[in-house]
Amino acid sequence: MKTFEKIKNLIITILKSVAKTFLFTLLIPFIIILFPVKCFWWKKFEKKYANFLNVNHGKNFFCYNNRSNSKTYIEENIIPELSHRIEIVYLNGKEIKSDYNIEFISESLYKLKTYNRFPHLMKIRNGKLIDMSINNSFYNVFNMKKPKIELLHEIHQFFKY
Repeated sequence: MKTFEKIKNLIITILKSVAKTFLFTLLIPFIIILFPVKCFWWKKFEKKYANFLNVNHGKNFFCYNNRSNSKTYIEENIIPELSHRIEIVYLNGKEIKSDYNIEFISESLYKLKTYNRFPHLMKIRNGKLIDMSINNSFYNVFNMKKPKIELLHEIHQFFKY
């Protein structure tokens, strides 16, 4: 009986390998055609994104998400204290809510260099995206009841330069 099972498993493995090879062979022409198209569109998007960064020089963004235990606190206690020059980016799951082009904001979030959960700060200076996580500082205020003035000072200092 064991020999029969081994033969059966071997035949199934061989059939799977043949099917994968056949599918890959069918997909090669599509890959050859679509790869240059994808590269072209990516280059075009990168140029548009670079233009977005240049056009929005000096913009500041406060980013937070829908984490249930902190969302209300941020909306009631932090956002009203922020300067009117700070734009709000809200992530509701994977859906981004912003007054700016969602594709470019999404790309900015994807390229965060110091990401350590939300909330997060981003600023655009000289065609570059600069970011900073304020997760630790925020949760010191939120959970440990430290003064929120320290957090607000940290936010304003980041955007000052």
